[in-house]
Amino acid sequence: MKKRYVVYPVGVDDVEKEKYANGGLDPEVVLAKRIAERLSGATVTNDIKPHKHEILIGNTRRAETREALARLAYNQYGIFCFGDRIAVVGHCVAATMRAAEKFLAMDSLELTDGCSLVETVEEWIVDFPRFAAGKYLGMSDCSHDRVEWVWGRVGLSALEDYLACLLQNGYESIFQNLRDGNRAYRFVKGSHFLSLLYLRATHTLRVVSGSLEKTSVVEPWALDDSLNAPVTLTQMALDYFGGSFGMCYILTLEDGSFVIIDGGQVRVAGGQPKTYDYLRLYTLLCELNKRPDGEIVVSAWLMTHEHADHFNVFYWFCRFCHDFGKKVTVKRYCDCSCSDAVSFNAKNPDYPTTRGRLAKAREWIGGFDTVTLHTGDRFSFGELDFEILYTVDNLFPQRLHYFNDSSFVARMTYRGQTTMWLGDICTAPSQFLRTHWSKKTLKSEIVQLAHHGLNGAEEELYCLMEGKVLLWSLRDQLVKNNIENPVEDHHRLARKLYYEMGAEEILLHTRHNDTLPLPYVVGKSERVKR
Repeated sequence: MKKRYVVYPVGVDDVEKEKYANGGLDPEVVLAKRIAERLSGATVTNDIKPHKHEILIGNTRRAETREALARLAYNQYGIFCFGDRIAVVGHCVAATMRAAEKFLAMDSLELTDGCSLVETVEEWIVDFPRFAAGKYLGMSDCSHDRVEWVWGRVGLSALEDYLACLLQNGYESIFQNLRDGNRAYRFVKGSHFLSLLYLRATHTLRVVSGSLEKTSVVEPWALDDSLNAPVTLTQMALDYFGGSFGMCYILTLEDGSFVIIDGGQVRVAGGQPKTYDYLRLYTLLCELNKRPDGEIVVSAWLMTHEHADHFNVFYWFCRFCHDFGKKVTVKRYCDCSCSDAVSFNAKNPDYPTTRGRLAKAREWIGGFDTVTLHTGDRFSFGELDFEILYTVDNLFPQRLHYFNDSSFVARMTYRGQTTMWLGDICTAPSQFLRTHWSKKTLKSEIVQLAHHGLNGAEEELYCLMEGKVLLWSLRDQLVKNNIENPVEDHHRLARKLYYEMGAEEILLHTRHNDTLPLPYVVGKSERVKR
């Protein structure tokens, strides 16, 4: 019996790790192991040493892999038989995963020399003018059926030529944002959009392609007739004693509508909630509501990332409104979530979008637009302005190792005062921010501490931001324990944040809700405890 080898590309992560999805192994390795199990007696190895009988998974260094990829469009994947070698491949990890699943579902005896099986991912839009300069670094799938391409060594003249090419091919330029030498653009043709991001520090161009039928993009968002209500920021307390945690922030706008950031945890047992912060949120919105018609209108619900301690309150809030007939309008749900391929081997991933929970929440609340955020996006509600400084799309070709790093980062400005929303970012996004944005852009009077002030952003980033008011979404006793007994590095950072970094005020998630008028001046503005 011939000895068969299942081969993955050298350089992928093949070291097992505890507490990571799929053992921390990259998809190509996991798929190779599954195929080897199916073909009893097969050996799993990387592509350093060639063997006679090989099944090649992903972008190996074999000539057969290169030939197979040359026969595939960017939205295709396939299985190709070249004598003693079989290539199972697509142009990105997600496509290779589909090819491997197809291979596992078929009878390998069907494969004879020269045969091939090719299938197409119809949801991926790849038919647009390709950037022809620079060094091509690869392709990745993104959430909401978007696809990203990345090029390095990109000069400004080549970028300008590409922008002109898109216009010549019928694309309309609908948005641009220039900051710190970085450039963000959006082009639309029919229902197809392209989001472009040029990063000056690394001379990198990122192009994201998507369908407006799958996800909306940022566009001018007008407020209703203004009530001239005061703009406020409320930090909602969570039921830490019941086992909840996370973060929930509510911005009350000039027209009485709200922007909500995240939501918090809901403990669930037997399919039913055991903590009730979604009811706390509904009650608080009723209390904050300034609209004369009494309706609760959420102009945008911003979900930094999909961990349960950020997403669950949103999900159960929508169900509560449906089950008890509460009239709440949610206009937009804004995120930049992960595809399954991107979060495949991340630490502690979660999957509300790809497992249907986002769709269920949309059904319960009566519908909303899903808006996918891209770095460089800007959107405003009256004088309240948001600018996106980081999304998970910016990591590729580096892979997502820690699901917290799928958080987006937003810079919010109101009447000259800046607030930085960091979600749960950790080291990689923190380094991205320091690399690509100036100190002037990062400096913020109000800072939401990353990952609840625990093992989040770097000390160097906090030094650049120089926050005077720290929004610390953690219970006071937990903060006290951390700063008084700093046994780990992130405890020591918490201690520095608390004692040494010049903060004038720290807001913890205690037993009451804190409402701050914006702009907020420590010692002068009245902070309301509810």
